[in-house]
Amino acid sequence: MAKVLLADDEEALRLMMGRQLQRAGHEVTLAEDGQVAADLLAQHEFDLVVSDMKMPRLDGMGLLAKAKELAPDTEFIILTGHGNMENAVLAFKTGNVFDYLLKPLDDIHELDAVVGRAVERRFLRRENIRLVGELEVRISELEETKSKLARLAESDGLTGLYNHRTIHSKLESALKEGGDMQLSTVMLDLNGFKQLNDTYGHPVGDQVLKHVAMSLKMSCGDNAVIGRCGGDEFLVVLPDTSLEQANSICSKIKEYLASNPFRNPEGTFIPLRLCFGVADAASVNWMPINLIAAADAALYEGKQNGGDTVSLHIIRDTDDDLSTGKMTFDVLDGLVTAIDRKDHYTKAHSEDVTGYALQLAQAMGCSDETYNVVRVAGLLHDVGKIGIPTSILSKPGKLTPEEYEVMKSHVTLSALIIHGLPRLADILDAVSAHHERWDGTGYPKGLAGEDIPLLGRVMAIADAFSAMTLDRPYRAGLSREVALDEIEKGRGTQFDPTLANTFILTLQELADQKLPKAA
Repeated sequence: MAKVLLADDEEALRLMMGRQLQRAGHEVTLAEDGQVAADLLAQHEFDLVVSDMKMPRLDGMGLLAKAKELAPDTEFIILTGHGNMENAVLAFKTGNVFDYLLKPLDDIHELDAVVGRAVERRFLRRENIRLVGELEVRISELEETKSKLARLAESDGLTGLYNHRTIHSKLESALKEGGDMQLSTVMLDLNGFKQLNDTYGHPVGDQVLKHVAMSLKMSCGDNAVIGRCGGDEFLVVLPDTSLEQANSICSKIKEYLASNPFRNPEGTFIPLRLCFGVADAASVNWMPINLIAAADAALYEGKQNGGDTVSLHIIRDTDDDLSTGKMTFDVLDGLVTAIDRKDHYTKAHSEDVTGYALQLAQAMGCSDETYNVVRVAGLLHDVGKIGIPTSILSKPGKLTPEEYEVMKSHVTLSALIIHGLPRLADILDAVSAHHERWDGTGYPKGLAGEDIPLLGRVMAIADAFSAMTLDRPYRAGLSREVALDEIEKGRGTQFDPTLANTFILTLQELADQKLPKAA
């Protein structure tokens, strides 16, 4: 049961209580005074001390103080006479006293009950300490696991660099925190990586990617933020770095690879050729999507020129109208090029939407100025898809609810890109509202009826008709007749009813004009 130390200077009482506790199954050690009990506490471990208050050499209060130093977890039961209640109260205040018994004992079995409860409390307290200790260990393990999962969630499993989502998030943070500080990005990929994989196998290809990742870490400096965007493509964010300095860093990367060539498991050196696209934040109005697109466009230009080059995205920084138009054109050209590389359907769809929107605008009798706005808006209405992961953008099957929410964000991204570019503010209405619905159930703002900008309502019809009629890798497009029936069904719910009628009549008239005349 329990190890009990019993201290009392009355030998007869001491022996009687000892025998009673032994009969109850406890292991009992007897002490004739407080000093002997203190010496025993220093040498052995006890679960419980039963002590008289009045004893020679060292009284109960003295033993209680000693026990607090020598065995603070030991439970205490005190024995006190009827006239010494003040000592009992004092003992409760100063020590780990569980209970007290009044001498002389009227019923020796009372001792059993008090000792049993004290032993149970000690067991429960120690069990609680053990469980708390285990819980603390478990919490520590969970925190460590959480930290590991967080690192895994933001890291590329192969190279240890930041993954696609995290590197883009880091870029946004760097742009927000940098103020007027210079910032450049480098987009790079391996020339001929597919051929390398086909020739040497994917395990060697994985080692090559790790080697490139190490080269970037060793060459880009401590302030660089480096990520793998997918496949053989990497992105380096360089805070406080000009375009020229970023160009120099690219040269360092090439020099490092030349000095530390990759050797395959058989010992053969495999030359690695990288292509770099470099852009600086100031040239694209400090917008992350524009910055990525500019670097990507520069990279694409370098690859078109044979690869193994460093291409800079350069825009003249002057205030004249010609330069402003040139800057807008260059950035948009970079965006369109980047989107086409990412998803050929998006570019074809945008051109298709532009044609249908212009036909509707012409049928509405719009001014030349509005006609030009429609032309540009049609080409740019999906430009925000550059920020949508390729796995979602090109998914052949139905999107999950989570993926659909990500896809819907392309409207907001498109508006943000256009809002940041000179002379394109008047395109915003058409672009930002082309997924609103006449009944108010669209996105991103849930506008309804004529609260939806007119050009947004025009673009919504053209966008839907193009999406229905264009072929996709996973399904054939609908016929013109079936798609027009769907537009008719959507009048007053998805589409402006008046504009939907005009669109249907316009396309039917165009179709009739193309029919061969009767002989």
